[in-house]
Amino acid sequence: MEYTRTYERSPDTLKIWELSKKGLSAQEISHQTGWKFGKINSALRRGRDAGVIPRPSVKPISSGSHHKNYMRLGNVSAILDALTDKQVDWLATEARKIQCETLAEYIVEIIRDAHEEHLQNNKSKTKSRLWGWTKG
Repeated sequence: MEYTRTYERSPDTLKIWELSKKGLSAQEISHQTGWKFGKINSALRRGRDAGVIPRPSVKPISSGSHHKNYMRLGNVSAILDALTDKQVDWLATEARKIQCETLAEYIVEIIRDAHEEHLQNNKSKTKSRLWGWTKG
């Protein structure tokens, strides 16, 4: 059975999609608009599901010439097995706060955030070196 939409997208969703198409990350969109990350993430996921926003290219960790980086992929069950019940409860609560439907989706968002933070920190360091700034 195919479902068709009988309503228009919200102006907020359309704005999020527009900013994403311009290359902004979820974190950058959140900072620019003041909207919560969960709202941004949810809109981006719906956009990807609808084919409006391209999915990020996915490259297996052991693909092509990157065999030197090969590592076992593991699985979410192994992560959960390594956590205490209290940690699993916290993880599930945090994932629900940003409207992730799976723990894998939440882990992806953590990695994307950490990567974006890494890029931002490296930009600051590069500017510091170029202009003689020091971080205090």
